[in-house]
Amino acid sequence: MENQIVELSDVLPLIFAELNKNKEQQREIEEILATKHKILRGTFAEILVNYERIDQLNQEELIILVNVLFDVTQDTRIKPTNFYNNREITKANKYQQEKAPVLQFPYTFNSVIAAPSGRDYVTIMDVRELRDLWFSKILTYNFNTQRLSKKKLLKNSKISEKADVNMKSVKNIARLMLEGKFKADTILLNILVDGNDNIEYSDGELTIHEGTTINLIDGMHRLQGMIAALEENPDLEGFINVAIKHYPLEEAQFLLGQINTVNRFDKTLVKHYMAETIGAQITKDLMNIPELKNRISIKTTLDKKLNFYTNFAILSEAIDSIFEPQNNKDRYDITEVLKKFFGYLVPSFENELEKNKKEVAKISWINHHNLFVGFVVIAKKLYDKYGKDFPVDEIVRIINGIDLSRSEGSKFNDLMTTQGKVNSNKVKKQIREFFEVEVDSLLA
Repeated sequence: MENQIVELSDVLPLIFAELNKNKEQQREIEEILATKHKILRGTFAEILVNYERIDQLNQEELIILVNVLFDVTQDTRIKPTNFYNNREITKANKYQQEKAPVLQFPYTFNSVIAAPSGRDYVTIMDVRELRDLWFSKILTYNFNTQRLSKKKLLKNSKISEKADVNMKSVKNIARLMLEGKFKADTILLNILVDGNDNIEYSDGELTIHEGTTINLIDGMHRLQGMIAALEENPDLEGFINVAIKHYPLEEAQFLLGQINTVNRFDKTLVKHYMAETIGAQITKDLMNIPELKNRISIKTTLDKKLNFYTNFAILSEAIDSIFEPQNNKDRYDITEVLKKFFGYLVPSFENELEKNKKEVAKISWINHHNLFVGFVVIAKKLYDKYGKDFPVDEIVRIINGIDLSRSEGSKFNDLMTTQGKVNSNKVKKQIREFFEVEVDSLLA
């Protein structure tokens, strides 16, 4: 299933782009999905607008969608047999969506216990209620408060993002529920504090009003397991503990990082979510500038296909150790300096970092992810000498003045080829020391 979705992710956006221009085919697809398979009208229209909505389709529904797309468009790129075997297609063709109640705002959670904080609640919920909340889109998925997502660079240079769901885990949870062996633990929801939130609590009732966002923070596999089990046995009875928070995004991320000791996350993702240091907070700000957007990985291992420059841990730790920020004033000053620095550096070395990255990497270390330690050193040295109004053309002069080649006799090459043989923190320390000496010489 996972491999099939990955293959489809190359094809579906291309098919959808063409269907967006053909209202008649859109209506025909909606009609077939609704009349033959009882799939709620508007589902396909919503997928066209929000590609991630595909994540809420089960396997049969996804096969049906592919089948109907092919029947209507006759586009061989989406031919079902390219992705599924005949048994899977035959089974899906008999499928009809089980109608779940459509829930609406205002929505009230019952039998809720509130903590004195007024921001923390607990309750026990029927698995069918959670399923209905999900399909009614009252309960939603937020990539900023979840485990690492699956990202893929599409042919139009855009990055698709989808929930990283392990279908083996989902099927195992469903099996345990159907066999009556599943032990209820606690899933975590967050009512997002974003200025649009509106909730009331009284006598065990927590009411959520229109405009409020409720995110599933921890429990995606369990929820999908419940949905799969209920599809097989609509009369299945089951309950699960639910903790409900009322936190802003940053606190929800911190909480997710905190609870990962049981279900361990990637260590760089934890640093990103918890953002306990000023360097981490600065790095989060830097990730929003155009030059670094979608270029700083929140995963330790870099996906080369997505062309990340470095990861969150490398950059944030370099900022903390080199700039040594102490307070909010430092945070804002350093952020301003680094926005200016990277805003000029990235387009100045576009060939090395973007256009011709693979070829450049054969002869130079300039686009290695650990080079961001050196870049932060340059920014700090310029700040120390000139203040926030440092001349940006000095960035290019300094980088071009340092031998970053992979050739024999290059001191930096000798340093970098020790990677994998010595501790990575030691390598980054050596990079920092090397750049400090070189930059001091060039600025003298």
